[in-house]
Amino acid sequence: MQRRLLMVEQVGRGGVADYTAELTRALAVEGWRVELATADDHRYAPAPGVRIHRAFHYVRGHTPLGRAVRRCGLGPAINGLRFLAAIPRLMALARRSDLVHAQKWDFAPLGAVAVGCMRLAGATVVQTAHNTFERGRPLDCTHRMLARLTARTIVHTEVDLERAPRVRGEVDGRVVVIPHGEYGGLARAGGVVDRDAARARLGIAHDAPVTLLFGQLRPDKGLDDLLAALARIPRLHLLVGGQEEGALAAARAQLESEALAGRVTIREGFLDMHEAAQLFAATDTVALPYPRASQSGVLLLAYGFHRPVVVYPVGGMVEAVLDGQTGWICARPDVDGLVDALVASVDAGWLECRRRGEAGARLAEERFAWPVIARRTSELYEQVLKDD
Repeated sequence: MQRRLLMVEQVGRGGVADYTAELTRALAVEGWRVELATADDHRYAPAPGVRIHRAFHYVRGHTPLGRAVRRCGLGPAINGLRFLAAIPRLMALARRSDLVHAQKWDFAPLGAVAVGCMRLAGATVVQTAHNTFERGRPLDCTHRMLARLTARTIVHTEVDLERAPRVRGEVDGRVVVIPHGEYGGLARAGGVVDRDAARARLGIAHDAPVTLLFGQLRPDKGLDDLLAALARIPRLHLLVGGQEEGALAAARAQLESEALAGRVTIREGFLDMHEAAQLFAATDTVALPYPRASQSGVLLLAYGFHRPVVVYPVGGMVEAVLDGQTGWICARPDVDGLVDALVASVDAGWLECRRRGEAGARLAEERFAWPVIARRTSELYEQVLKDD
């Protein structure tokens, strides 16, 4: 009999949603009947074997009412209450499922409440911890609670295995490494874009060396370091694309400096894959100077677009980069190390960047193929159900 899986991803857009879309499609091919609980305004495309439930209803900043609510600072409170209102629906979906797989929670304490309620409904729950570090205030107790409430925690790298929430004082067999899957298919959804045409549309010279910072523009994504490095590399142009989450505001003084005049192009906002394809087509490298990291969907998206990466040697990033083959790993996680790596990429030229980008695409297809990821995930599900 076909097993029924409830996948819970609460946001419906962004990196975790991209990951969830690829994983659920691959799990359906593995034979699971997938029910996906997500936001009512999600961006998931229909997929065979995957049924979508619009379980979460949020106030977003896309309407006059939503913008007014956010200006008053009430957005988190109202969306938190709306999240809690969705829990009875989650419990009903969980009750008729063989297994529940929870993806990243926007606010871990509310996620713990949701998982606890699904457990009360009789569900067996596993979770994926897409990050094993805190971007905001520490919530160690909550993450330990989530680890106790779930039968297994999936992490993406060996470094994450060491940092995962501990159960009964140690990381045991309840924490399992399953790598993040590749994004070649996601990149191809953006269409084929000519490099020179993309640069012309963006107002970037066809022969300028370019690096790209892409994704949610949070202060912890290293934009400040990248701008400081850019000021020391007059030949380099920086392309920035993604939803502003505080990084642009924090770097306003750097962005307005004369040293960077005419060398920074910003495309701010939520960018669909067609818009993202324009940015990746225009760049030579993708910079990920994250001071802390687990794994990165942007890194795998760069490989999907056949672009090499420049990364800090932190977290699990180095597990997905072959230095000198698929990109450049900075010698140190600081501005000096970033300058050296970026200068090396500029000196290498476009042909070498293209060669490393092609190597990155091959590495992703070999090491991070979704059928393999789904098979390992399915085997974990079966083991959990056997042990339950």
